[in-house]
Amino acid sequence: MTTPNPEEATQNVRRAEENVLGAFGAQEVLLELVPLYFQYVHNIAHTIFHEPSFLHRLHEGKASMTHVYAMCALAARYSENRVFNNIARCARGKIYATEAIRRCHQHMVARGLETVQGFLLIGFYFGGEGDIRGKHVYVGLARLHAELLSPADTATVVLREERRRTWLTIYIAVHWSASDMAVEPVSPFHDMAPLPEIDDADFQTLGPEQLVESRTSPSSRCDMWAQMGRTLNIYTRINVLLRRLSQNAISFEEFCKEAAVLEHGLDQWAKNLPPNLTYSYDNFMLMIDKKVGKTFLSMHIGYYHFRQMLLFPFLDTRLARWTTRDRAAKCKESATIVSDILQYSQTTPQCKMEYFIYGHIAVVSSSVHLDTLLCSDDQSDLSSARQRLVFNFQFLMGLKSYWSVVEHYVTHLRSFQNYCRDSMSDAFVLDNWMARFLTEHSSALSERRDNSAHPPAARVDEPSSYQSGLNDGVPSGSSSDSQMEIAGKSGVIGTKPTLDPAVEFNDLSQLLDGRGMSGEAIVNSALNWLLEDDLRLEQLP
Repeated sequence: MTTPNPEEATQNVRRAEENVLGAFGAQEVLLELVPLYFQYVHNIAHTIFHEPSFLHRLHEGKASMTHVYAMCALAARYSENRVFNNIARCARGKIYATEAIRRCHQHMVARGLETVQGFLLIGFYFGGEGDIRGKHVYVGLARLHAELLSPADTATVVLREERRRTWLTIYIAVHWSASDMAVEPVSPFHDMAPLPEIDDADFQTLGPEQLVESRTSPSSRCDMWAQMGRTLNIYTRINVLLRRLSQNAISFEEFCKEAAVLEHGLDQWAKNLPPNLTYSYDNFMLMIDKKVGKTFLSMHIGYYHFRQMLLFPFLDTRLARWTTRDRAAKCKESATIVSDILQYSQTTPQCKMEYFIYGHIAVVSSSVHLDTLLCSDDQSDLSSARQRLVFNFQFLMGLKSYWSVVEHYVTHLRSFQNYCRDSMSDAFVLDNWMARFLTEHSSALSERRDNSAHPPAARVDEPSSYQSGLNDGVPSGSSSDSQMEIAGKSGVIGTKPTLDPAVEFNDLSQLLDGRGMSGEAIVNSALNWLLEDDLRLEQLP
């Protein structure tokens, strides 16, 4: 028996892959999918590659195939290629993920940046599938392998910056993954990850020979990924605080004190942003010109999501003696801005945020809007909440066709809505279910149960069902100074984006015109629509 030479062995491996992947592994398909990964996933979910360098290696046939297949696993859902006809969008990545995992396992103990990046990509794939344990394991493997990297692994400017951004991505992923697992994050750093040294916009667009490392941070620099990294410790402390309150480990008075500290930390983060990164229309347009508009929106939606999470317990109006009204209003303001950012992303070219984590953020925002429908008798507030709630549902319906885990999010919202309707308890009490609803973004939660032994005190001015909002019109938007200052600066669009017919999906858009429908009917109809079979979702534009 003769042993094949290395060239023959390589050819045999390629033939074996072709037999497994078939048409899905064709070169023209891979060349289509990898750019879709950079368009829809990279620099919105994580930042680990220099796109121009990777695409150059791809076209030269020198790119890591582990990375290529893992990218395809994340990107195939966005493809219109007929090779995927009759395959649900959220199911298309499995064949690529299987091949990427096989390749990663072949090099399980190989030291190098390529191995770390491969583990991260697979972890993100598992996150989109709702496999929180799989994600946690692969993010953990990426962290362990990253600790083995040496300067020799990152000899060029591109590799050094990719290493820094990979470390930062691990730092971010470790915090989010730990939240999903309801455990404390095991950070590989004493304080925080090494920060990128190359401007985000430059790293996204310039070729490798043009990149310059700089530790200076002028006011005009785009360092949004570094800024996002600075909020992670606050995010983790918010998760821990909410769980402690839900488990009665602290009193509500203690929660108020600690929440005030964390709220101040978030607000200081926003205050300390460089002028060119604050949340305004002009800055948004500037970032679009620099090709990093999605990253800008991602940075700010994270801030407002953390804020709506932290202040969510103050929606329980039975707690009047703690003077919760102002903080409840801030929670609603944050949920409003979350909805508006999602709408900006859907109506602005090259800014779509069609990544699964934004489904969880939209569901938390929606639950806050439900509070307004439950409790408010102000027609302007009702109109605003109704409009944004319907848009959130539209966004979730589109996202649901791409990512399996979004089914969990919609089910969570249905469970919460059922509880609002049927329970004698206050729906916004931070019990264990609600804490998990807020903090575990990929977990599958059971139906929420009313476990109260005695009916609690009634909510202040609690109506018997959702307010009808019969005089709904176009809302005027929040008057908060922290919202995007659009009308005053540019006069182009108002403080709240209007619904674009291009993002109104089939019958759901008709809910906006159902002025005779109660808020409860709107919510029921929208959730029923969202929970219908995926065949209809595949027909969405």
